[in-house]
Amino acid sequence: MRGALILFSLLLLSACGFHPRAQLNLPATLGPVSVQTSDPYSPLGLELATALQRAGATPAVEGSPSSALKITAEAWSTAPLSVDQFARVREYITRYRVDFVLVDASGKLVIEPQSIELSREYTYDINASAGSPAEQELIQRELRRDMMAAILRRLDVVMRSKA
Repeated sequence: MRGALILFSLLLLSACGFHPRAQLNLPATLGPVSVQTSDPYSPLGLELATALQRAGATPAVEGSPSSALKITAEAWSTAPLSVDQFARVREYITRYRVDFVLVDASGKLVIEPQSIELSREYTYDINASAGSPAEQELIQRELRRDMMAAILRRLDVVMRSKA
């Protein structure tokens, strides 16, 4: 009975179109890759470098030619989204925009300059304003993680189409 239930669950799961996301594997033709940002301590840059290594990219060695994922701009903005009847802000939206380009070791563009913008909406409780900075920090961490994943997916799609 238990086996039939598992089999039925798997059949139902496959019928809905679910399938595990493929592992990101960068082609060896890309060669060593470095991540370049205007801020050498950028959390996004550090996380991208680690994620690229997990995806099979060889880390660049100082002084040797390598491909470069250049983060040309990184911008955060927060704006009111809605107000209550007393004109107090109730919801905010935080936007995170990153511009990037990928060049190979010879300086040739592999990926044209592109932008990705992500956003999160969140409510603001005037009675619990002490939690707002922590909530905003959590939202920024989540957006940064999602941005890293979006950039890696974009790299994967472009590299697969060129292969």
